[in-house]
Amino acid sequence: MMVALMLASGFYLINQANRLFSSSVRESADARALQQARDALLSRAISDANHPGSMPCPALTSDGNAPGLPPCPSFVGWLPWRTLGLDDLRDGSGERLWYVLSPIFQDSGTINANSTSALTLDGASGISALVIAPGAALPGQNRPSNLPTDYLDQKDGNPATSNSDGDNSYFSGSSGDKFNDKVLPLSTSTLFSGVSRRILGEIRYAYIAAASIAPFADVDNDGLSDPGQDIGRFPYKNPAFAINSPTWYSASPPYHFWYDSLQNNGWFPLVTYDRSTRTISLSGQVLTLP
Repeated sequence: MMVALMLASGFYLINQANRLFSSSVRESADARALQQARDALLSRAISDANHPGSMPCPALTSDGNAPGLPPCPSFVGWLPWRTLGLDDLRDGSGERLWYVLSPIFQDSGTINANSTSALTLDGASGISALVIAPGAALPGQNRPSNLPTDYLDQKDGNPATSNSDGDNSYFSGSSGDKFNDKVLPLSTSTLFSGVSRRILGEIRYAYIAAASIAPFADVDNDGLSDPGQDIGRFPYKNPAFAINSPTWYSASPPYHFWYDSLQNNGWFPLVTYDRSTRTISLSGQVLTLP
């Protein structure tokens, strides 16, 4: 009897250890895939030449290709892994990732640090995009499919906390037999922190290319220096920084394209300039000028 009990206990412990190990492996695979996807979206947003801060539309099928020019036909769909230059990412259950984009950050319209998103995760705002590992199919989900309801779940089986109903409210939580979505957000603060560093870098490059004495600041928001003013906005309309300036156009691409992008999207008025300390700042990021 004791031997039988010991064997039974041993088999139970081994089974539990295997189950926990398998769960740990899946969780690790989910985390790696989600982080890689989010980093690719952030990199795409930072480097975009027309609308800094924008991201591609969700793919309509699992082929990884984002649709063409905006407006996006849908703001929830497959991660456009091929468009982002990624491998065919899979979660721990072998499923491709899903992706939710806030409409304000599609590649159109005006995007700058004042742009706000209606997308939320667990009630928290300030979300620009989400990547989701859908996990294994739950009862009632039919795969393969291109329907969100076949991949994204209702938390606790509650329709009011569904990730597949097409609204702006999304949810995360522990995995169970009714919910196994793993959700990783890209916050607007992280997005604009990265984009702001890039924009400040472009302004610094133009400043160096102009090779002139530090200009006075712009205090009346006309984009031009105001004599005697040290603190205000960066005087981006000064002749030395004009789009047709030989010094600006001698800069290597894509810098001269960025000038139009920054001006058309309203970034320049958001940049604070301090002539005395030779610094420019934007969205909490500070860069020192030569």
